[in-house]
Amino acid sequence: MKRIFPLIALIVFLLSACTVTEELTINSDRSGESVSDIHVEQFFIDVLGDFAEFLPENDESIMDSAISGYVDGMTGIASIEESSWEKTGENEYLISFSYSSLEKLLSDFNADEQTLLTITDNSISLYLDIESYQELKKIVPFLADPNFEVYAAEYNQGMSEEDYLDMIYFLLGEDGPEAIRNGQVTMDITVPGTITATEGCEAIDSNTIRFSFPIIDFLLLNEPISFSAEWN
Repeated sequence: MKRIFPLIALIVFLLSACTVTEELTINSDRSGESVSDIHVEQFFIDVLGDFAEFLPENDESIMDSAISGYVDGMTGIASIEESSWEKTGENEYLISFSYSSLEKLLSDFNADEQTLLTITDNSISLYLDIESYQELKKIVPFLADPNFEVYAAEYNQGMSEEDYLDMIYFLLGEDGPEAIRNGQVTMDITVPGTITATEGCEAIDSNTIRFSFPIIDFLLLNEPISFSAEWN
């Protein structure tokens, strides 16, 4: 039973939120701020609770500990100037940090040669497919953990959504598949200019784009996840 917990914890950290909204601000010098609002489904909290007895006693809940550990891990990253988190509701969290350079931030995460994100003085684009997933694993190291890889895109290439959700049902019970189906990641990106063109995203005001995708699309990557925007 103890062997199972690391797997559950990894899955929960990425999937359990199932609703993640990030507001990213990019300044003219490419510095900026990120604020993420994370909602965790109650039944995932209950799943974690089932394994709490196998862990050392802690004044923090398992999810609180995971969030605080993630933010603490930002300490020492040169391009991150400030980072913090707060619990805004029973299953709600807010994570924020400011950065000196978006490109430097990716470089600090050992992704010097990354092609996932391209940013210029007047454009930004993201392209993630099964080939560039290797680069993402450098930025988010736990994606390369053998316990997690079994449930991620590389291991499940070509798997249908139905088969994947059957696997989630077996792992997390009857509430798991519906939560994954409803899971969504939304990024609102504010740029230092007036938006002139978008692809794969929408302009929600003159200088902010919104990019959204279902969690299941990331877990399977049967199709690329991408967007681009330009401004002047």
